[in-house]
Amino acid sequence: MAYRYAAKELSIMNAKAFIESLSRTDGRDTKNSNILYAVLGKNTEWSNEPIPDDIVESVTAKHYELWENAIGGKKITTSDVSHVIPRYNWTSGTTYSMYRNNDTSLYTKAFYVVTDEFNVYKCLYNNDSAPSTIKPTGFSVTPFTSSDGYTWKYMYTINLTEQEKFVTTSFIPVKTIDTDDGSTETARQLDVQGASVNGSIEVIEVDAPGQNYIALDNGFVESGDTRTLSLSLAGQAPSTIDNLYNGSSVYIISGTGAGQLRRIINYSGSTRTLTVNSAFTTIANTDSRVVISPTVTIRGDGIGALAYSRVNTNTGGISNVNIIDTGTYYTKATATISSNTLYGTGATANVILSPAGGHGSDAVRELGGDKVLLNVQIQGTEGVSVNGKGYIPANTDFRTISILKDPILKVNSNNDVIPQAVANNSNSPSTLRMGTRLLVSYNEMENNIPQNPFVVGDEITNERMRFRAALGRLEFITETNNTTLENQAMNNAIFGANGTVYFTKADDSGARDSSFYNVYLNRVDSYSNYVPFTNDDELLKRGNETIVATVADIQGPEANTYSGEFIYSENIRKVTKDVEQVEDIKIILDF
Repeated sequence: MAYRYAAKELSIMNAKAFIESLSRTDGRDTKNSNILYAVLGKNTEWSNEPIPDDIVESVTAKHYELWENAIGGKKITTSDVSHVIPRYNWTSGTTYSMYRNNDTSLYTKAFYVVTDEFNVYKCLYNNDSAPSTIKPTGFSVTPFTSSDGYTWKYMYTINLTEQEKFVTTSFIPVKTIDTDDGSTETARQLDVQGASVNGSIEVIEVDAPGQNYIALDNGFVESGDTRTLSLSLAGQAPSTIDNLYNGSSVYIISGTGAGQLRRIINYSGSTRTLTVNSAFTTIANTDSRVVISPTVTIRGDGIGALAYSRVNTNTGGISNVNIIDTGTYYTKATATISSNTLYGTGATANVILSPAGGHGSDAVRELGGDKVLLNVQIQGTEGVSVNGKGYIPANTDFRTISILKDPILKVNSNNDVIPQAVANNSNSPSTLRMGTRLLVSYNEMENNIPQNPFVVGDEITNERMRFRAALGRLEFITETNNTTLENQAMNNAIFGANGTVYFTKADDSGARDSSFYNVYLNRVDSYSNYVPFTNDDELLKRGNETIVATVADIQGPEANTYSGEFIYSENIRKVTKDVEQVEDIKIILDF
């Protein structure tokens, strides 16, 4: 037995708070909102390439290794995020679920649809679980019933930008509007939200139809006064039996006095005259048309709800209940169906209460928007190659996509170097270079081409560290034999300082000769407090003591390594970034 649960509303609240945290303004200069970056990483192969490794839930795997393998990050802005809900396309012949306030599994059901015009409608009544055959259309602020018996509520329209960014085969965006951006779609939804009625009753469904009920579906009025109506024989013939309609209700469905509902307290069959319980405010006339049917009595804590019933003349059961006035402020309500007990018994009905605020007041809450989709588009090349600012190069591989929250930045919004600061809306750049950039000069050139260049995947160290290792001057070395020290110098040097190449590019500044290249490294590491690479370092490839190049300049990552928090990560098959290709990254966060 369950004694506690985490409400859907808690998940929705957390999703809303997550989105709001990206644009929060609280007056502080240093930190007023969360800053997120979508990070690409891992250019090295999986252990069983091409199959991605399983995600490991550990601090090492989900923080340190993600940072070490990082290549670059693209800032996630408020325009890149949206609440999303499961996608249910409207298709003719499909039976859709209907909204019920007491449905314990409502959010697992298709109780709303999106049409091919990207309009979203909530199903308020599904005609006793019949197939839907008429596509809902239009932008009415009030519920409407199609000829197939379905009652729909227009909720909102997904605009073109939202379609491109947040619509997938499985999800669609959902939003609640706070401000008017001037668009047609926003104006429509604001109208819907403004017209929502708190505590309204839009649907009363028939649970049991009962039997032997009598009704007059199309009565013509011959004459009337404040308390009586005389029916003519021009329409459906009224009964000639005295008191037959006692206890039923009369509803003026059209013509003079339309919209008035009264309970019948007496009926004379010989004169076809009925007397009602309270006076008509507008007296019916010969153009008035009426329905006489069993009375629907609504009891609850709200006010104003009115309804009348319709009878299936073939079966004598109640076919449906039509709402005249939805009322307001209902949080609980019941409906009973009654008439002259000699002519009908057994019908029961269930009142469907609207959500708090009314249908259409808060689409995110009403449709269960507890998931957030983040969509980031990373161009073939991001940032500036000539100086490495925010540089995310093309022609690189990545195998992880992650989200980094609130890194400590070493650059400002223009990627200019600054004293380190926690990321905020004012100082965070659009892209971050998260690897180390070495400007190197190759030692051996032929026809302006390096003869032993670094390539992607090379693990490199430096002669400074190899020399210390050969002399046994690294604290972790315990060997004392000179020959052994020399033989193990390269392996020990790699342990002392190393980095892995993820991209190389000829220097394009125009200020240097052809021997100069930019070499981008991740997995940069060193032992203790040794600096892994410095200016004038002579660089070596793992397993080869030949000096390949000399460092002319170093630019570290544009954020402090290991700063911030990785709040999401995903292992994927290798993707090779192409200069002509946009990486369209969509991430679903489930709250």
